[in-house]
Amino acid sequence: MVDGPNKPKLKREDWINLDAPDRIKAIGHRAYVGGHGPQIWYGIGKRQYHYLVSQGLRPDHKFLDIACGSLRLAQWLIPMLNTGNYFGLEAEPALVQAGLEQEMLYDIATFKQARFGYGYDFDFGFVPEFDMAIAQSLFTHLTPDDISLCLTNLAKVAGPESVLFFTYHEGEEMRPDGPSHANKTYRYPQSTIAEIAANSGWHCDFVGDWGHERGQLMVKARLTQ
Repeated sequence: MVDGPNKPKLKREDWINLDAPDRIKAIGHRAYVGGHGPQIWYGIGKRQYHYLVSQGLRPDHKFLDIACGSLRLAQWLIPMLNTGNYFGLEAEPALVQAGLEQEMLYDIATFKQARFGYGYDFDFGFVPEFDMAIAQSLFTHLTPDDISLCLTNLAKVAGPESVLFFTYHEGEEMRPDGPSHANKTYRYPQSTIAEIAANSGWHCDFVGDWGHERGQLMVKARLTQ
């Protein structure tokens, strides 16, 4: 699984309808999560990292990276967090494996005891608790039912002080036909996002523009008191 200038250039129609594992093989672990080119790959990872630190993330916090993908953010976070404090959930194990093998150096994820969970059912049972979490460029690829499932399950392992950051594409509702899809774009008005969150036990503060390279807006959420 190789990304970079030697990766074959495929037309979107050649890979968009492949099953997820075949899509990863076809376009690479970076492009699958929207990292077309080093500037976007590293830029979005660094932006998340600096934003989270600006919001108070500390090494002693337990952090949950939802849809951690091929470790675009984790490559920054795992070295910074105290041992045992990073948790990553990802639907496709091949992405995490590629991240561990091609993005992380010196086996630092093992040294720092990073823990990962896998699957599409948003099972956070491997996370005993968390102080801060992020779902960056996840809800931009999910149906309302799957956004609700994620938030409902997350509420079960969140505490009263837990903070969730997530991004979404704002606009008139746009949903491709079919189920959630990692490489198709979904847009929702703010009111829809607020309603889904409220029905799933979360209160949203809409941060808005945080400089994201592709215009995704930021939301800060806590459990409804």
